[in-house]
Amino acid sequence: MALMSRLQVVCLLMIFFLSSTVSAIALTAQEEIKVKKYHIGGVSWQQIDDGWLLTVKGDEKPTYTQYELFSPHRVIIDIANGTFPEKNDLPLEMAKGPVNLVKGTLLADQDPQVARFELYLTEDNPFSVYSTGNNILVKFVDEVAQESLKKADRGTSITDITLTDEGEATGIHLQSTGPIQSYESVEYAKKANQPARLVVEIVGVSCEDRVVPAPDNAPFTLVRTENFNNGTRVFIDSAEEVLFRYAITAGHDGVVIMVEASETDSAPILADITGVTADEMAVLTQHTEVAPELTPLQRASAAQEVSEESRASVTGQVTADDSLTEFAFAGYTKQKISVDFFKIDLHNVFRLIGDISGRNIVVDEGVGGSLTLTLTDVPWDFVLDVILNLKDLAKEDRFNTIVISKKSDSFTWPEGGVEDNLDIKSAQEAISVTKRLDVPKEKLEARSFIRQAKSLESTGNYSGALVLYEKAFQFWSDNGKLAKKIAILAQARLGLNAKAAHYGKIASKLLPQDTGVALQTALSLANLEKVKEAQGYFDLAVSEESPSREALSSYAAFSEQNESYAMALSLFSQYEKLYGTSLETMVSKARILDKTGKTELADAEYRTILLSGYAVPGDLEKYIKARLKKSEK
Repeated sequence: MALMSRLQVVCLLMIFFLSSTVSAIALTAQEEIKVKKYHIGGVSWQQIDDGWLLTVKGDEKPTYTQYELFSPHRVIIDIANGTFPEKNDLPLEMAKGPVNLVKGTLLADQDPQVARFELYLTEDNPFSVYSTGNNILVKFVDEVAQESLKKADRGTSITDITLTDEGEATGIHLQSTGPIQSYESVEYAKKANQPARLVVEIVGVSCEDRVVPAPDNAPFTLVRTENFNNGTRVFIDSAEEVLFRYAITAGHDGVVIMVEASETDSAPILADITGVTADEMAVLTQHTEVAPELTPLQRASAAQEVSEESRASVTGQVTADDSLTEFAFAGYTKQKISVDFFKIDLHNVFRLIGDISGRNIVVDEGVGGSLTLTLTDVPWDFVLDVILNLKDLAKEDRFNTIVISKKSDSFTWPEGGVEDNLDIKSAQEAISVTKRLDVPKEKLEARSFIRQAKSLESTGNYSGALVLYEKAFQFWSDNGKLAKKIAILAQARLGLNAKAAHYGKIASKLLPQDTGVALQTALSLANLEKVKEAQGYFDLAVSEESPSREALSSYAAFSEQNESYAMALSLFSQYEKLYGTSLETMVSKARILDKTGKTELADAEYRTILLSGYAVPGDLEKYIKARLKKSEK
């Protein structure tokens, strides 16, 4: 059961408890005889730094009870043996604040008599009633003002995270209460249990632990912040195998991180086509980077007063050199690339050019063969013309589509006097790729379905995307990441727990070290009430040295729901050891201790909650106080 649902249940129990025990709380006749007269001298209402304060002034230490009533919503304070002055300001109307009316009534028919205050509420602000000396104080908290005071006390802090679509890039805005003076960034490559990740450390700036999911088609999956030592750590997880490109700018009101996909780098594209991993491709081919035009992300980097020389080193091969001008005069104005092919299938070459150019490529069935070619720092449309001439082929370019077919046997170089810029090596000099470069037809079919599915998913058509992803998996049944994608889409977007559990099990077999897959599968099985199976996958989800917050808290809630209380307490202890206490873990532990009959330990945990400094919801706070009061009797 979610925390808010539990709080609603607690609130109902509290109301029942109060309504059934008001008479029990009342003083006995003998105790009432001992209560001295409480002469009320006046009532005042004032606004304070973090809220509003009602003060009831008296001449003795008061004996009183308090409770809430509804329809209308009001706070009742009954003062034993209280008396009102002959002349007073009651009823008292307030123009501002969460209370609009205070009434005073003398219940003289009770023994001893009771002076009753009724505070009629206009807002549901948290409040507390307590005594100081001879006075009774009712404090209503203004949560906005209280939070502002907290921020002022702790100095500069990160207050919000917003994501914006900047066209070719996604902006991550970390808004702060003051200027950011310095930061450090560290890049991490993908590991077995961790995606490629950018970590930004901001010293001397606090934050709240937050997780913000990325929008669809962003080059990252989430942004997470956490307090670390004397500052903030920001984690940005890549959505791809390699890290995205980024630029960071610090300012007077926060930090802006511009993130752009690394898809313009041809190494991942080559790896996708040939079946060779990115790392292997880096070793086997020495010139496989695409030189993109300046993008909004790179312009953001340049805005940080970076010199022209350092900017060129950051953006790779983007330089205004003479060769670019010569190519432009010859009619070749597209992105410049460097390629090194050794006996690669022609169809895969054309697919590579299609991915780089964004054009549709149609190849006639009569076109075949392989190619050995090395070209350095030339436009992709020039590369295409070279290949067409070498292989006696022709092209028709219309409507963003290039159709490639056979032509005559004659060969001519592309005109324009740019021959000197070519660097064509012989087959003996080229680096040999030892792995098989032919992609099976089944994988090509699967990738076609995947591209179509991504397009539907980006428009919010999750059902249609799911159908295409499943078709892709029929052709590519050993693709664990694809199975994981289907499981997440089925459960998170469509609520299809049975389908999510089915593909989650497949993904777990294909990706045995991926604890995220195990957690997704466990949650789907838990929703299907398959307890034993879910428990097995929860065990996998928390099997790593430092399980995630989500895995520990989800497993603990699952264990409590299925009355495995010892396991739940153990998981909460592990959670607090790794990530510190939270209001939810403390309340859950107290509740479990109550269920298992460990009343004293539960009381201790409830007292800790009241003293923890967390903003405890008003209903929960009242329940805890009433429960502790009952235990003390």
